[in-house]
Amino acid sequence: MPMQDMTIQDLRAQIDAVDDQMHDLLMQRAGLVEQIGRLKAQQPETVSGFALRPQREAEIMRRLWRRHKGNLDKDVMIRIWREIISACTNLQSPVTVAVFMPERGMGNLEIARDYFGAYTPMLSCRSVSLVLKELTQGEANVAILSLHDDKQTCWWYALAQEYKRSVNVFLKLPLTGPGHGRGDGRSAYALSKLPFEPTGEDKTLLVAETDGTLSLSTLDLLLKADGVATNAICDSYTPDMMHKAYLFEVEGYLSDQDERLNALIEKENGKVTMLRVIGGYPVEFC
Repeated sequence: MPMQDMTIQDLRAQIDAVDDQMHDLLMQRAGLVEQIGRLKAQQPETVSGFALRPQREAEIMRRLWRRHKGNLDKDVMIRIWREIISACTNLQSPVTVAVFMPERGMGNLEIARDYFGAYTPMLSCRSVSLVLKELTQGEANVAILSLHDDKQTCWWYALAQEYKRSVNVFLKLPLTGPGHGRGDGRSAYALSKLPFEPTGEDKTLLVAETDGTLSLSTLDLLLKADGVATNAICDSYTPDMMHKAYLFEVEGYLSDQDERLNALIEKENGKVTMLRVIGGYPVEFC
């Protein structure tokens, strides 16, 4: 039937047919995910049965973001897919998220739900140390923290020292960048026991510690001279107040085993006391 001859009822009938097709495909997708879960269960290297695969999810959403057309907002499309992916992930193994939220109205919870889904259990924690405790003791398998949270605790420095390599940053939220009007306009980081793996379009988080005599600008120049493109995003004194710590955002994927890091520590002869990768994340879709 020509479009100009269609009635509202005709168009609604087509919408119903499309809804049925989408529902059938959604059920088919869930079935495929369950098959993958059964195959993963046969693999001994599967980490504690945890089904979350941030790199794979980033690849899916980046592909959909780039192929999307029409008037439906891209952020809305990603939000729909996040619900689908989160629900399917929970079919394989449950995901529980510990969120730093000392008071009502904190934006971390909203941006966590936007990504991990409305029906994923969220543990509200009143301290950063409790968030990390829930994660490391297995009550949660994801933790959400921002750089604005409890600066005295300095969780990113704790990841480099106390939790080195056992807890990693794997995601920065919101994935589509700021500006959707939720979460108080803030950004936050997702942490887990999963290793940070590259997706091809990433940023790395690098913690540096100095003896206090080396300026930030000099340290930045030293890193850039070795081909490590950095941007300092946070700084703090160490808990003993004897050293200075910096958190750098590095362009691209940087391994904690990168020889340039140890070489710089040795070259500076005590001025740089630590360079350690604490994870990273796919670049935001903007």
